[in-house]
Amino acid sequence: MVSPVALRDAFQTGRSRLMSTTAAPALSDSGSYIHLPTRGLLEIRGKDASKFLQGLITNHMPRIENSGTGFLAAFLSPKGRVMYDVFVHPMNASTANDADPAYLIECDARALPELHKHIARFILRSKVKMVGVTEAFDVYSVLDGLPDKANDQDSAPESAAVMERVAQMQATIGMLDNRAANRMGYRVIVPKGQSLSLPQGYKQGTLEEYHVRRIVNGVPEGIDDFIAATSLPLECNLDYMNGVDFRKGCYVGQELTIRTYHKGIIRKRVMPVQYYRPEEPEPEELQFNKTQAHAIPPQSELFPAKKEESAPPVAASSSSARPVRASGKTGSNVGNIGLALVKLDDVASGSTFDVMDREGATVRVKAFFPTWWPRQPSSEEEGVDT
Repeated sequence: MVSPVALRDAFQTGRSRLMSTTAAPALSDSGSYIHLPTRGLLEIRGKDASKFLQGLITNHMPRIENSGTGFLAAFLSPKGRVMYDVFVHPMNASTANDADPAYLIECDARALPELHKHIARFILRSKVKMVGVTEAFDVYSVLDGLPDKANDQDSAPESAAVMERVAQMQATIGMLDNRAANRMGYRVIVPKGQSLSLPQGYKQGTLEEYHVRRIVNGVPEGIDDFIAATSLPLECNLDYMNGVDFRKGCYVGQELTIRTYHKGIIRKRVMPVQYYRPEEPEPEELQFNKTQAHAIPPQSELFPAKKEESAPPVAASSSSARPVRASGKTGSNVGNIGLALVKLDDVASGSTFDVMDREGATVRVKAFFPTWWPRQPSSEEEGVDT
């Protein structure tokens, strides 16, 4: 295990090397930085580290094995269900002085113990070592002073440009968080207690602000949105969020993922939703309101909204009556907005849903298509039943 002191020294050495060789573009004058204490970290180091991870995750390790920026990925079950969503970060400063590649695996801190066990099952004779290093680092989200609705045509900068920007912040581990077409800023990791180097115009944001930005853009994250061994990668938008490489070789859970991708559009996806009382008017666009919070437990079932009828419905016989099937499930939420797995056809047709809050009251739910999605989903008839 590498001690926190040794890690700090390695970061200082790598940072000096980056700063001395890089002509970085100027930082914007305003923005925010948000500490993410809810994230956990595993270090995987060793001669076989790249090859080992290549066989376990949905993204393509050769893209980052020579250092540089990291990426989003997922560990799947053998049946192709998402076990854990993660970011994989090359440890640039350490690999500069070390023959063996090393990576930081960033995940929901609540999932860290189980992720550790999951990875350990596959090590066998691979020449890798794994250790938890959450206490040695701080994870930050850095957001430029840009409008939430960024230009959908903006292309992501090259890896070298991203690392220049990270070096400006006095860090050596970082990446562009491109889960929502450049709307999520940068993800930066520094040794515990080290401050980021940012212009005076940058303000410290809150964890709530980070989750609001994530939810508004339809970005699932962590165990509230990815239910272990239940969620499908494409249902959780991993394809849209650059978390799956469909051209790479075999990895655990690849078969179902590739088959679903080639057969067509899936019927359900995680989307942003707004909660409101049934007596309130239906919202026309997604609007966050902290004061109108609704306590909705994650994984609550959504049902078609009950509509008022002018005449009483005809009673159905017990032999023909069928129970109403759930239309989806909720995920994480903040205030009056959240994420939910819903059927695309229901959303396209303007349907709304009902869900029960923690006190047993009915709350109305409306879903919205994220504007950054690469294309509007096709109808359910053209999709694949997953």
